[in-house]
Amino acid sequence: MTSFGAHAFVWTPRWDARNAETVIRSAAAHGLDFVEVPLLGLETFPRRATRRLLDEHGLGVTASLGLPADCHMPSNPSGALRYLTGAIELAAELGSSTLTGALYTNLGTLTRRPPTEEELATCAAILKDAARLAARHGIALGIEAINRYETYLFNTAGQVARVLDRIDEPNVFAHLDTFHMCIEEKGFAAPMELLGDRLRYLHVSESDRGTPGTGNVDWDGVFGGLRDVGYRGPLAMESFVAIEDGVIGATAIWRPIVDDPDALIGEGLAFLREKARAYGLWSDDTL
Repeated sequence: MTSFGAHAFVWTPRWDARNAETVIRSAAAHGLDFVEVPLLGLETFPRRATRRLLDEHGLGVTASLGLPADCHMPSNPSGALRYLTGAIELAAELGSSTLTGALYTNLGTLTRRPPTEEELATCAAILKDAARLAARHGIALGIEAINRYETYLFNTAGQVARVLDRIDEPNVFAHLDTFHMCIEEKGFAAPMELLGDRLRYLHVSESDRGTPGTGNVDWDGVFGGLRDVGYRGPLAMESFVAIEDGVIGATAIWRPIVDDPDALIGEGLAFLREKARAYGLWSDDTL
């Protein structure tokens, strides 16, 4: 059966010891299986406190990131690899088997042109090096397809499939996000079928990044596609009640999307579980 979680930005824009406790307690109280923790600011990350809270509440964890502006992979490959190395080590310390997201780009860095062959080759080479390091820590790396307004590199499932071919490491997988798919894909099922078992992480986000089930996402198309490819991976709600200052410009969120994190999680989780149940991806027996 699939598992359900939520990104920390649903609750807080910053991951410090106090906010970590708020997020983890709330996620556990709602019956989530895991929380997705953004690995921003590696130097100040509360490692011990986070791991202690996760263990205390019996909550799973996944890790994600976007590269800092000075570590955008095509323009600073060595800096990107250094940052990914630190993030991989931190993810392992937290007990995560997954590091996913914008591992190849600084969100919002745009060149006003399509990616060059040199840029694509650089990303594939650095991500291959990162994947080999991650494998030694028991971690898989996810490459997320992100819309054209946030990155110029990998916008679609097809582009992610091609870079996975170039990386050619078994612990690297595709990560899709229903919000980005609304912008970039022709439907939901076909991109999932293209990726098949290489799709191992999904952000279940509404078309306005609000509560799942309240917008324009074709959720029957989403869950039908997941059923058809035999998906059993994580489903992570990524909505933005709160957002970190370094990300707000890239995501262009200038107004509150949802006022109450608890309402978003409670209503969104109920909706997603019902859809997953209808398509044979989840049952009440897994609670």
